[in-house]
Amino acid sequence: MVKLKFIIRDDALVLRISENKQRYYKSVKHLLKGNPNIDRHWNNDKERFTSYAVSYAENNQILDDFKGFYQSLIKEYPELSAKQVAQFYSSKPQEEATEIETPAVCNNNLDLVENFLEVVIEREKAKQGCNFEAYYKLQRKCRKILKGYSSLNFQSINFDKCVAIAHIFAKNGGYRGTAKAFRNLLGKASKDSSVNFTISQIGDFSFNNYDPKINEIDTKKPDVLSPEQLKEFLTLDLSQTTPTYKDRKQVELYYDFCVFMFHSFFAPCDVIKLKYKDINKQNMIHVKRKKTHKALEIPLNPVMENIINKYRGKTKNGYVFPIMDDELEKQYTTKDYLFKKFRERVNIWLKCVGKELGTDYELYAYVFRHTAITVALDSNIPLSYVAMAAGTSIKMIQDHYYNGNNSQNTDKLQQVFMSAAY
Repeated sequence: MVKLKFIIRDDALVLRISENKQRYYKSVKHLLKGNPNIDRHWNNDKERFTSYAVSYAENNQILDDFKGFYQSLIKEYPELSAKQVAQFYSSKPQEEATEIETPAVCNNNLDLVENFLEVVIEREKAKQGCNFEAYYKLQRKCRKILKGYSSLNFQSINFDKCVAIAHIFAKNGGYRGTAKAFRNLLGKASKDSSVNFTISQIGDFSFNNYDPKINEIDTKKPDVLSPEQLKEFLTLDLSQTTPTYKDRKQVELYYDFCVFMFHSFFAPCDVIKLKYKDINKQNMIHVKRKKTHKALEIPLNPVMENIINKYRGKTKNGYVFPIMDDELEKQYTTKDYLFKKFRERVNIWLKCVGKELGTDYELYAYVFRHTAITVALDSNIPLSYVAMAAGTSIKMIQDHYYNGNNSQNTDKLQQVFMSAAY
């Protein structure tokens, strides 16, 4: 079935005409009035400009009319393929208003990096607990900063080409994330039988060697609650906290969500997606982390059990928390829309809580995962167990948490050195 959707591509608004893995694009830039700011004023879910955009009403009508041509065509001729739909009006002189300057692009040739990356994004989206965002960001960045990206093919990628790409990445922000995603893409291409590429083409090239911050020391530590702030949060009087929130049931849900995060080491997405089927008869949670896909095993404690029982029978589709609704989720074009909106509302609430606790940063949900890891390490829980329970690597824990800078270890070290002199 042919689908239509307005998207931002190469910093321009286009109509995407898609069917399975085929993608064709029709530019509408030349039709818009007043040069509206699509980065700030385009609503991707509603496929409309917000009321803050210049000539928003007129431009929204232009988009409706433009899309309507193709919707009518699909309805009248359902047998047409995406390619036929994309080229239909271009072949008819009486429809000059719909002729587009940008040629249609077919994604069948997977030897093109851009096309294969589109396929990888779709494959990642189809996975349970996927993390396609890194590849999506890579696609947008490459289209923006790599000259000739639309014609870049895997056969041309060798050591020298990777050096050139690395230098371009280094001139832009977020080198590590971009380089890591691109290197992962090369690995996937090398293993895909439909792509003419082998990883040996790049020899011993390593993106790490071109990291502009390779010699810089990262002194930023994760935001965590102090022992006093944590105790205050875990003993909050919910009837008194954040009094501006009228829906106290919602406040209670936000609070339980954060408490569960602390006791489980989970990230927000892992808590939201947790289902009853992930809990076995031995009261152990067995899941794969959404971000890393690492399997982890967490024992339920009484606090977690009470929270789970509290919402039992009030959720849909087997979820532990009453947040996700699979049927409702289908109504939104943005993946994990309900999850993202809930996380946004939780973080807004936590900003208010952070002021009450006196944090020197704006409190947000991920802090409870950071705090859980820090508390476990300060309590001398083995590093390997903390890494397993948190679903991450020992190196990540060492790089960001376990560096001997906590106050207890600092005091002990000073005492040992001072006692050595006497």
